Amino acid sequence: MSLPPFLRSKSAYIRYMYAQTHLEKLREQLSSAEKLDNFELESLPDDERKKTIRCKNPPPVLLSWLLGDVIHSLRSALDYVTCGLVTLNKPNADLSHVQFPFGRKGERLNSGQRKRIESISDEALEAIEHMRAEYGEGLSLLCEFSNQDKHRFLMPAYSHLVSFRFAADTRTSNSTTMSVQPLAGHEKLLPLRDGEIVDFRDGTLKTVKIGFQLEAGGASYRSESIDLINDAVRQTLNELLPLTQSPVPAQGVYP
Repeated sequence: MSLPPFLRSKSAYIRYMYAQTHLEKLREQLSSAEKLDNFELESLPDDERKKTIRCKNPPPVLLSWLLGDVIHSLRSALDYVTCGLVTLNKPNADLSHVQFPFGRKGERLNSGQRKRIESISDEALEAIEHMRAEYGEGLSLLCEFSNQDKHRFLMPAYSHLVSFRFAADTRTSNSTTMSVQPLAGHEKLLPLRDGEIVDFRDGTLKTVKIGFQLEAGGASYRSESIDLINDAVRQTLNELLPLTQSPVPAQGVYP
């Protein structure tokens, strides 16, 4: 059955918005898991600047389930709009192997990767390449998170101790709202273990945040990575949906 491209793009829009409902639930659960009353600090008798941390409540597996729901819907939205772009030029195209072409971060798609979407227009292909170049980090993380969650293993959630600062929370409409935001840096995050000794001698503020770990390479990512992924998908859909002649307003899927 050949569906009109606008129906596929509308499905992409619905799937993206569905992801937002799970993302809100995930944020609520992250906020609960990161509450400091889930942890206790015990002073060391020989050095008051060092503390032993006690983890009373480990991150619940619900975090991994919700993350999987978010990631699956975001990737599905990209796949749906890609199928819409293919069928726009070739209504009876075989879509069994069509999916959004993530490719390698920082590189243009090679001939094999383009072959899976060979029926799309040159304009659509260039739009995809532009978004891959502009939002490559978020799109690559989406691909890695999705592949693990779908094929191999839940994304484990861990507590991490991170240095932080207070800053305006740009995710809210009220610019006066302050939130705890980790300091810049992409250092590998190590899981926080019960009974671990924390050294406060460097004078920086510290808090507990939740991160998710990839099995491949053992890299851990802060929960803020989910916002990076979500923004990359939103921007990509904003670029691609109008090319399918979608009835969805061109100004965006998520103002």
